[in-house]
Amino acid sequence: MANKRKNESSTDQPKPKRRRLSAPRPFPIVPASVSATGPRSAHKEGKNLICVTRKMALGAYMRRCKDLALRDGYKTLHLSAMGAAIPHLVKLALALPPILPFEVRTEYTTGTVEVHDEVDGGEDGDVAYETRGKSTLMVVMSFEPAKVKGGDGNVVVAEPEQEQEDVGEAV
Repeated sequence: MANKRKNESSTDQPKPKRRRLSAPRPFPIVPASVSATGPRSAHKEGKNLICVTRKMALGAYMRRCKDLALRDGYKTLHLSAMGAAIPHLVKLALALPPILPFEVRTEYTTGTVEVHDEVDGGEDGDVAYETRGKSTLMVVMSFEPAKVKGGDGNVVVAEPEQEQEDVGEAV
């Protein structure tokens, strides 16, 4: 009976509209030492600071991180995610070490960031601001040269051997 009364009273008043304002970034979009008006391809610093979102596919992040480590020679990657993108970041952090020819050391840091919402008052026209917490995850991956399996200087990454199970024949 109490649930029925709750539902009836909630339909009487319209739900206030909530507009989520943009959350603060963990690091600046463009480093202070780089021209913000120049082309993105000319930026050399800050390429290893990556904000992971759900909008971009995991494969695109893997390719980007692999290129930063192998082509651009970065020794560390700083990956950050908030809220629903945290599982995406964890998958990325676990998928990168097997595809890189380095020994990878990974540090995980969790936290909470305060974000603001703009709440419309409805008929009154008043706008209020509410604050809520949002979970964050920061992953710092450090790369060290791996022991090379090949004497000619080429990097050879060996795949682990798979054990074969004896499968009995069904009679």
